[in-house]
Amino acid sequence: MNFIHIKYAVEVAKTRSINKAAEVLYVGQSALSRAIKELEAGLGVTLFTRSAKGMFLTPDGEVFIR
Repeated sequence: MNFIHIKYAVEVAKTRSINKAAEVLYVGQSALSRAIKELEAGLGVTLFTRSAKGMFLTPDGEVFIR
């Protein structure tokens, strides 16, 4: 985990979308998705619930973002 991963997670939580967050952060969608997965693996928790309607914080994700 590094600062960039945290910055990415905060932006995804804010926009509730990998695509929108990638635009704001000027990174590729696949790179952002991979970084979020790496962060979750490093922490050993799932931070986001992924659905067709977007990405939403799990209870563990809420705690992490705070």
